[in-house]
Amino acid sequence: MHSDLVNHINSPRPSLTLFASLFTVAVLPRSLLVSVIPVEALTLMSNVQAVSLLYFISGIASVLFSLLIPILASRFRARGLLILGGITTVATAVLLNSHQIYLFVVGMIFYTASANMVEIALTLFIMQVVPRREIQRFEPMRVFFMVIGFLIGPWLGVVLREQVSVSAPYFLSGIFAVFTIAFMLMLRLHRLHQDKSQPIPANPVRYVQRFSAQPRLRLAWALAVGRAGWWSMFFIYAPLYAVTSGLGEIIGGAIVSAGVAMVLTVHFWGWIGRRYGLRRMMFWSALMTTFAMLVLTAAAGFAWLGAALWLVAAAAIAPLDAAGNGPFLRAVRSRERPEMAGVYNTYRDMAQLMPPGIFSVVLRFFELPAVFATTALGMLGMAALARYLPRRF
Repeated sequence: MHSDLVNHINSPRPSLTLFASLFTVAVLPRSLLVSVIPVEALTLMSNVQAVSLLYFISGIASVLFSLLIPILASRFRARGLLILGGITTVATAVLLNSHQIYLFVVGMIFYTASANMVEIALTLFIMQVVPRREIQRFEPMRVFFMVIGFLIGPWLGVVLREQVSVSAPYFLSGIFAVFTIAFMLMLRLHRLHQDKSQPIPANPVRYVQRFSAQPRLRLAWALAVGRAGWWSMFFIYAPLYAVTSGLGEIIGGAIVSAGVAMVLTVHFWGWIGRRYGLRRMMFWSALMTTFAMLVLTAAAGFAWLGAALWLVAAAAIAPLDAAGNGPFLRAVRSRERPEMAGVYNTYRDMAQLMPPGIFSVVLRFFELPAVFATTALGMLGMAALARYLPRRF
């Protein structure tokens, strides 16, 4: 890392390793709250179905806002969008820390909106910093550094809430949001050439139509929705499972952190993907995750066994994370990057919208294990979709 920093001083662009480390810092504001928010929501709303509905409502608002992000990206470019996302993250921490239900809902909307802005800004930076021929090597590295942030954050956030103060995780989240902006400036990403020749898109529907007209982009988006949807389910329902099964909040945070730790194997899975192809790797990953979720459904009444099965499922889905955004990055045309990246990143909103929306209906009629069975069906669909990837992937 030291040599990378020295080389960075003498180069207009950071090394790939130093650039990838930005992803650790950038996800910490979000990961610190990922296990805190569902627990706080359960405290405010009193039951799991109401929490699902709350996530669904905030997800709808986030999807609508995400359609405006390409306009912001074209106007402010990557550096401005990252700064705006950081400021919104600080506002998120203040709103969630109010412990008032209405402000909490607004805070959840800001939470997903800020994550989208930071995500799109980082995606645009990737397109500027990483040569296309290096994308398949960089993606596992990016995911690895991002996982470090998710490994630390969920457990630390719950511990701070339980043993220091209910406000502590929100305060630390705001600090890391500011530090993300500072790190971006330290890497001199704000000095990268910003292409201002492209007009600012005026009609979101136009670039949604353009995205939808390209089958490879549609497929990349659907696969990203499935992958992120599983993690959205995990971040919400693993802590809720721990609380409702009697394991407690801290164990719930530990399950989330340990589950994310399974993604640290992305370098190995990245090698597997390069050796045998992303198509085959993603198919078997989705199929094994399906099997793990079905076993979890059957064993949900045994708390500690259920906790272990959460980790098995997280390990099974890790190869999908190793593939990362590779299918999109290899399919998108350079002249359409800001607009197509904005549409593509709606996968995050859809992944946060669909699971709680579907599960709020499921939980009206069934108990929590039905959520796991429904997830298994979704992952089976993911396995079928993966077979449509080009064979050269």
